[in-house]
Formats: sequence, C-alpha cells, structure tokens
Amino acid sequence: MRQLPAPLEPWAAWLSLFPPDLAPAVAQLLLRLHPLVGKLSTATLERGAEPAGIGNIVRRGNYERLLMTEWVYADAEPDEFIRRAGSGELLFNGPEPALHQGALRSIALFDAGPAQLGEPRLAHLALFILLARRAEQAGAQFSWGIWHQPGILHDDAGLAGMRKLIKSRTLRVAPADTGQQWEAALGAELADCWLIGAAASDAPRQAGNRVAIRRALSGNHLHVGLQQRRDRRMLQLELPDTPTAVRLLRRPFAPVAPLGVAHHHGSRPSRAQAPRFSNGGNWICVPQLGGGAITYHVPQSAQAKPGKRRIQPAPANGPILAAGLFKHQLSFITTAGGKLRFQGFPGPLFSHRSTVCERPPLEDFQAPPGMARWLQAFYLVSRVHAQPREYVMVLDTKKRLVCWQARKVAPDAMEPEITFRHIADDVIGVQQLNDTLFFACAADNGIQLYNWHSLQPSPKKMMLLKQKGHRLLYGALRSWHQNHSGSLLAIQRSATSWWMGSHNNGETLEIDDGATVLGITRSTKNPNPGLVVVHPGRRRIELRVGHLRYELATAVEEIQQASMDAASARIAWITAKTGTVVVRAIDDDLALLQISCDGGPDEP
Repeated sequence: MRQLPAPLEPWAAWLSLFPPDLAPAVAQLLLRLHPLVGKLSTATLERGAEPAGIGNIVRRGNYERLLMTEWVYADAEPDEFIRRAGSGELLFNGPEPALHQGALRSIALFDAGPAQLGEPRLAHLALFILLARRAEQAGAQFSWGIWHQPGILHDDAGLAGMRKLIKSRTLRVAPADTGQQWEAALGAELADCWLIGAAASDAPRQAGNRVAIRRALSGNHLHVGLQQRRDRRMLQLELPDTPTAVRLLRRPFAPVAPLGVAHHHGSRPSRAQAPRFSNGGNWICVPQLGGGAITYHVPQSAQAKPGKRRIQPAPANGPILAAGLFKHQLSFITTAGGKLRFQGFPGPLFSHRSTVCERPPLEDFQAPPGMARWLQAFYLVSRVHAQPREYVMVLDTKKRLVCWQARKVAPDAMEPEITFRHIADDVIGVQQLNDTLFFACAADNGIQLYNWHSLQPSPKKMMLLKQKGHRLLYGALRSWHQNHSGSLLAIQRSATSWWMGSHNNGETLEIDDGATVLGITRSTKNPNPGLVVVHPGRRRIELRVGHLRYELATAVEEIQQASMDAASARIAWITAKTGTVVVRAIDDDLALLQISCDGGPDEP
C-alpha cells in the first residue's frame, strides 16, 4: 500500500487489508466518524474501590486527596482558591492504577438485522475499525458481538473479525428480550459498551454509548447519531459511489478481478507496427505475423468483460497495403499483379465482396509493396448525391492524401464504377471520427486545416494556423465542431520543439530527451493540455505539461510500439519481449484490456 497521509496513519494496519482502490473510500468513512468516538479513558476504577496510593496528579477527585499546596492557597489566598476551584485548576492525588484499576475492556454490539442491511453496514465497518484502534491505543481488550446472538463475543479485531462482521447479516428481527439477555451476559462491571444500530429502548444497562444509523430519504448519505449519557451528537455521513459501496459490502478485501486480461493461444502479434484503434476507440486491431490481424473489443471499464475477438487471416490475394478499423471490422486494401483489391469496408459498394481496380502509377500513389507497416486508410459514405457514393482515402508515403470513389452508374449495375483522384499534398496530420475526416496540410503561410463530412461533396477549408511544422496531432476530437471549437492540436516544428494548444493560442514544449510523442490530451492530473509520450527508457508512458511530468502507465518490460486514440484518449502498447498488448485509459490505474500470447521470435 502507498504511503498514507498523516491523518490516516493510526488506521494503517486496517486500511492495508483493503485493495488500493477501496482503501480511500474506507478512509473517508473513518475520518468522518472518528470525532464521534473519542478516546477510551485509562483511569477507570472498579465500582466501590477506594484509592490506596498516589498514582498520579489529576484535576478531579475527592477533596480528601487535595494536594497540600492547594490547602496552602486556601489559607493564604481564599479568593484565588475559589477561582481555581471554579475553573477546574485544583490538583488532586490520583488513584493508583496498578492496584485498583479494573481490567480495561471495550465491547461493541452490532445490529445485523433488517433495519441495518445495505449502506448502514458501511458505518458498522468503519466503527469496528475505530473502536478496535481506540481500545488498542488505551491498552484495553476489544470484544464485539452481534446483537442477535446474546452472550457470544469475539476477540478478533483484524481481517478475520471484519470478514465475520460483514457476513453476519440476517432478515430476522431480534427477540424482544435480547437486551435483557445481553445485560445478564455482560455483567455488572463494564464501563465501556457500545450498541450500534439497535433501538435505544432495547439497550442493556451497560451500553452507555448508543449509535443510531439510518439511510437518508434523499441523497447519498447516512444519518448517524451518538448518545453518551446526556450528550447527543449527529452527523451526515457521505457514502461512496454505488459500485464501491457494493464491493465493500460483498467482497471488501478482494481486488478487482482483471476481466480484460486474457491469454490468446495461437496469437503472434507483429512488433513492427503499433496496435490500431477503431474510429472512436472502442475496438483495437493487432497486426499478426504472417499478414493477418486480430480485432478485440475494448471494454468501457476494467470491471467489464470484453467481447469476442475477431480473427482476420492473411489475405490470399496479396499483402495488406493499407488498412483501417471501422466499428469491429478490419477494412483493408491488398495489392498483387498491378491490381488493388478492397475488402471488408462497411458500405455496399466497397463491401465484404472484394472490389478490384487498377493500381495507380507510382508518381500518383507512392506505396512500395512489402512494407512492414500498413498505410492509414479512411472511409466515408456520401449523402449528398442521388446515387450512393463511397470514398476510401489513403495517406501514402509521400504525404499525399488520395481517394478512390465508388458509385453505381445505373441502379441495376452489378459492379460499381471505381475512380481515383488526388485530394491534397503535404498532409502532415489526418484523423477520422465517425463520419468526418480531419486533415491538415503544410502551406507557405502556415498550416491549413480541412474537414470532410459525409454531407459535403468534397473537403472544406477550415482555419489557417499561423504555424510551421512537419507533423500535426489531433486531440479532444469528440469536442470538435465546424469551427474547431474545443479542439487540441500538437505541431512538431523541429526535432525537439512542439507547439500545442487550440486555434492560434498555445505554448511551446521541448521534448529533447528522446521521448516518443503519441498525442495530445487533457488529463485529470493537470487542467492544462499536455503531450502523451513514451519515456526514452521505454518502460513508462508520461503526460508532459510544461516542465511537469506525470506518470500515466508503466510496463513490466520494454515497450516496442505504442499508439493513442485522439477521440477516447486511450493508449495501447505492445511489449518487446513477450508481445503482450495492453490498452489503458490515460486516467485509469487498471488496464481495460491486456492480451498475452504464445510469444515467439519477431522481426525487429
């Protein structure tokens, strides 16, 4: 467990028993309830015992044991003596604890009946820890029992005791004479007894401390009231969120089962290219050795179980040249014999049945066959024409964005007409979200931003950034609108210099230690946007904001390849030695998805 803040140190032994993600919720309950409990007095005399000697100096006592110096005050300064007496400043000989102090004992009785089921039991758990620590601090014995089981007391105040307390719940109402049975079982000489949850009218005579707990009619809190003799105190106890509360009541000491961790027998991921996120970040594609790929669903949380994987064998008609992941489907272009073949695209024209066309000449489309890394492919369906049109765009190795358009020349035509055209040059950044393609081109006077929506017949110029750069990364893509409001951009201006911001407002950040930049995002760790980078040691991923560095994730072995989704701010990486694939949200501590494989040699 991590180092606790100073106010929580007294309960460190108990908090360490909870998983790290549950301990903060328990700590908040302890901090709120602690003022109600107070300290256990260590000078409790047996009833009727007479002090036999001087054990210490105290401010209260019988005037027969008043210090001689105080009698001097009474004779010399009567008014001062009276003032000191009224202010509680007189000093007395205290009792001798070793001779006449009864054995210190603290007992807590918990109502496990129907009135205390659910959230009130969270307060029971916290009070158990507080009373156990209180007794330990006073050198007293702590015992506890269940209200429905008169006479049965337990002395285990650690993990076993808390497990037993959580499981001791019943739908049965306690009998009317339960209080009388406990009164007889506890004995006459008991100075510290707590009754928690049960009605005060049923309390045994020894229960000088009574805690009432009830669920609020509205809001996520409990009403907790303490009655000690004539003293009554109330507080409103805020409860943890529902998933945390449920875990504390059902399995408080078990860590979250990593549902997203799986071993895929037969998987041999390629370490030559990073895992690829789908359009929106809900799916991820892991290219495989031999030319195929496996697509995995990314759960929304670490507590959600991922769906079935989808295996794409290596194409039989040539290697994959370019690919994109749309929803759960890997869409790709293969090349062989001077032909291009389109497979797996979601529309009816570039459909699951392969669509074939001639490969453009090298001067129009630069994509050497046999590349270890697939080119980026994008897909749009036009909604502005009478006949449906589909577009597949690819960014080639010369930073040219090119497009293949498919349309039916006649309603009864069996095959679509495929045409090739050039879209833009010097494309330094491109990203798709749903049915909109965003891209940026380097120009003489800055960087021109474009978008291409399915309701537009062609790309549309947006804004011109007064910046120079040779690489652009998009961030916070879900908040983009037609005017790029809320957008984040990171522009690489030199080998080490990055500009990041929104519109033309931003700042420069130097990445001069060899770190690899994955993207730009906002995190809960800092209100300002920052760059997500792979540390040059290749063992962790960081967020860098100005001169500050925040650790986002660590890897048990060296990271070979990594990627980031601009829409969901999720990161993925594959390790160099074992080929393990990990997917994380940048602000989460647990992996959303982790896939281990059989390993095996791979290309560098």
